[in-house]
Amino acid sequence: MKFNNDAFYRITKEQIIYNGDTLPGISVSTSTKTAFFKTGAFIQASRRFFKEKLLISAGLRTDMNSFTSTGMNPAKTLSPRIAFSLNFLPRWNLNLSVGDYYKIPPYTLLAFKNNGTYTNKDIQYIRSTHYTGGLEFLPREDLRITVEGFYKQYSNYPVSQFTGISLANLGGGFDVLGNEPVTSTGKGKTYGFECYLQQKLVKKTFFVISYTFVRSLFSGNDNKLIASSWDNRHLLSVLLGRKFKRGWEIGIKYRYAGGVPYTPFDEIASRLNFASSGTGIPDYTKLNSIRLIPFNQFDIRIDKKFNFKRSTLDVYADVINAGAFQNPTLPSYSFRRNEDNSGFETTDGQTLKQNGSNGIPVLLQDQSALVTPSLGIIVEF
Repeated sequence: MKFNNDAFYRITKEQIIYNGDTLPGISVSTSTKTAFFKTGAFIQASRRFFKEKLLISAGLRTDMNSFTSTGMNPAKTLSPRIAFSLNFLPRWNLNLSVGDYYKIPPYTLLAFKNNGTYTNKDIQYIRSTHYTGGLEFLPREDLRITVEGFYKQYSNYPVSQFTGISLANLGGGFDVLGNEPVTSTGKGKTYGFECYLQQKLVKKTFFVISYTFVRSLFSGNDNKLIASSWDNRHLLSVLLGRKFKRGWEIGIKYRYAGGVPYTPFDEIASRLNFASSGTGIPDYTKLNSIRLIPFNQFDIRIDKKFNFKRSTLDVYADVINAGAFQNPTLPSYSFRRNEDNSGFETTDGQTLKQNGSNGIPVLLQDQSALVTPSLGIIVEF
């Protein structure tokens, strides 16, 4: 495994980092090239009981790597799991499972260097324990209905040494996450349920509908569970397809996701730092306390297929966000600019001061309704 990373960011002396505390001004520039290998081993066995009505499947897995301090110790990531599937009534199945899972931390985090030394070599694999249970109903061969509940418990999650905040609560923007020293002290949990309905192609029509309710909560050094950057709560997906005569097909897809949480800007620190950093400073005392409006998207695709003796030609037109929904993005902090965009507008008409005291703060948020049409050709032999 090879990984290259180049990053630069600046923390000025006035920046409020966490709970009102300040740090000396620093600039961080990194360029790393890391190479290591990963390996793993697993064993799994399954067997049916009670006239094929009960299926029990059990397994054991371990993962290793040559980079982290304890990466070559297979006992550190030993992860057992077991699953049961019981056909207790005709067309009815009860499914239960529990198991441990380990994931190596992001490569950006592993490759971080401080004064030429890899800072995060002592970091642990992220551990999650999954508990799932649900019912499956098959009223017909072409129709499937499932209801499933889940609970996932996380440990060894990376926490920033600068802020004491879990990286799971910082992942909503385009920042370089993990490019800093961290500890494996974070915890978290995810829980919810999913309803799923699927009809295979019948009378030239198929559809898939799924709804998920989910909560995702993580804690940093304060052990306080906070909504993570992926805590949408509500997820809905609808897919519908229809075949017509002479090779025509149409498909539509609708997706809905509840608004994700984000952290508001610290007005004082953002004003002080904008002239030098060009960005706002989050107020981590209000971590993920605000939510964006929900996400909506409607897509449509039309296909025309031409069948030949030894090949098939598929010509299609696809429109993404055909409903022209305005989907929000995370706001960015700035000062109001002049009409000719030559500089910043100020309260006193003078040049913007280094401490931003005469600037006019604004929050910029893109809520454009981007519609993306496309045409395509697929040839199959």
